[in-house]
Amino acid sequence: MKSTGCAVMALMALALAGCSATPRQTVVGTDQAMVPVTLVGTTDTRLRADLGRPALQRVDGSAQVWLYDSPVCRLNVILYPGPGGVPQVSAAMPMPHGVSASSCVASLEQNRAS
Repeated sequence: MKSTGCAVMALMALALAGCSATPRQTVVGTDQAMVPVTLVGTTDTRLRADLGRPALQRVDGSAQVWLYDSPVCRLNVILYPGPGGVPQVSAAMPMPHGVSASSCVASLEQNRAS
C-alpha cells in the first residue's frame, strides 16, 4: 500500500509539472534516469489503438491519468488537452520490473494483442 501512495504522489507531481506550455519530451523510469519517449504528443485515440484499454483511468481536472499493466511492467500516462481540445500524452512513466523501458512498452503492446 505504501508504494501505491508514492506512485500517486509522483503522478500528482508530474501532473502539476505538465501544466507548463511546452510538453516534456522525456520519461522518468524507476531508476530516475531520463530516457527519450515517443508517446509524448500521442492522442488518446492513437494510444488506445496501440496499447488497448488502460487497466485504470482517472480524471483529475483537465488531466487524465491512465495506467497500463503487463506481466513485466506498468506504464503511467498523463494526458492533457492539446490543440483543438483533443487529449494527448504529456508524460509517460514506464515502471519496468527488471527490463528496459522499450521492452516494457513492447510487452504492453503484446499484452493488447492477446
